[in-house]
Amino acid sequence: MDRKYEKILEKLWCSECHEVFRLISEKEECGEVVEGVLLCANGHRFGIHGGVADFGSQEQESGNAWSEYLKDMDYETMEQQIEQAKPEKEKEQQTMLLEALTELVCKENPETIVDIASGRGMFLDHLIPELADEQLPIATDLSFEILARDRMKFKKKYPGKFVFYMACDATNMPVREGSVAVTTSFFGIANMFGLEEKGVREAARVTTKGGALFNGIMNIKEDSEGYRKLKEFMVEQKMPKAGDIFLEEGAKRIHEKFFDQVEMETIVEDVREPEENVLDLLPYPGEWFAYRIAIGRK
Repeated sequence: MDRKYEKILEKLWCSECHEVFRLISEKEECGEVVEGVLLCANGHRFGIHGGVADFGSQEQESGNAWSEYLKDMDYETMEQQIEQAKPEKEKEQQTMLLEALTELVCKENPETIVDIASGRGMFLDHLIPELADEQLPIATDLSFEILARDRMKFKKKYPGKFVFYMACDATNMPVREGSVAVTTSFFGIANMFGLEEKGVREAARVTTKGGALFNGIMNIKEDSEGYRKLKEFMVEQKMPKAGDIFLEEGAKRIHEKFFDQVEMETIVEDVREPEENVLDLLPYPGEWFAYRIAIGRK
């Protein structure tokens, strides 16, 4: 078993009782634990299957239900369909945001990075090749299925690079308080419909004093058609107070509740082309939007 797991265990605790874990390795591949158990001092057990630690999280019904996608198609086809639905300009602008996030993390040079709501691993795809061997990225998502696919993809693409995958609730991560230098999210927290503030709060909880959250978000105008439709959707989902994170002042206010210093760094500011991305409500065609990084420091 790779000694990196010792470092990982120093960062984790049981999400049920906050006791320390003992790792029982049952099957390994090149030092990676692919089958095993995380057992806490009070007897709570969480399995590692296919290289992913499973904390029993359930996907949000109103968000990206990755397991539903994967019932109908394989992972590669799903990725192709999602990317093909995006206009080329949108892809370029998202790449700018991903590169800016990666640069910020690399400047911090943290030992451990927790990526919140990793999804298809778009940010990890940029970050992994830039990390030194001693750095420890932890990928989290509600979906065990998507993390298992991400793991296989990155093992092929970046052989020898270490990533620890955890399927867990991003509002109650099995991560010790104040234990990691950097937390990140690429639209992940913003898409935690109704739970965005809890996602930022949890990122602050696990971030060490002097550490930072780099949270990639989209902002739109409050008087826009896109925001009106977003609020309609939130009301339908019985989340009428959600959506503030999509406004610059709302996003700043949420982060200021939990971080001592907050900066909103604008990466892209543009008007969405009339061409529609049929898979995304926002940004709304023909309307102003900005890609920003909410930087929270403790």
